[in-house]
Amino acid sequence: MGINTSNAAFAYDMQAAPAPMSPLGTPRAPRAGERPRFDVYTGAAREANQAVSPAFTHVVKIFCILVALFCVIGVARVTIASATAATLNASAAATNELEAAQDTSSSLEVMRSVYGADTRVRDLATSTLGMVEPEETVTVDVSDPVAQDAQTQDAADGATDAAVQVQ
Repeated sequence: MGINTSNAAFAYDMQAAPAPMSPLGTPRAPRAGERPRFDVYTGAAREANQAVSPAFTHVVKIFCILVALFCVIGVARVTIASATAATLNASAAATNELEAAQDTSSSLEVMRSVYGADTRVRDLATSTLGMVEPEETVTVDVSDPVAQDAQTQDAADGATDAAVQVQ
């Protein structure tokens, strides 16, 4: 410890210290070392029931508000990031479905053009079913003759009007 120069150091050693000799050869009494001076001031010290300073409470309140704000911003950031990720996933899924639908549509268009071609139908009818082309055709008109005459008259009037406008 730091008590090497005091009388307590000799007491801890449990040995008697040799007495210093005076110039005359007689032992002289040991001197007490100078001790530091302690001044005691009386007054109101900090007690357990003493109020905390308003500045300290203000700093603690500001710190708590900043921590709460930091947490709220963090939660909002995580929420926005998860909503963005969900939207991107939904967009990617819709894009994949759209590409699959376009592939199916193009393959159906090819199949329609192949299976719906007049030459293929004719070839299948003649080779598989044994059908032949007719030598003569008959057309049956089931429309009303009065309505047909009115349409013919309207068409003739329209042609006449067009010729008059040209001149």
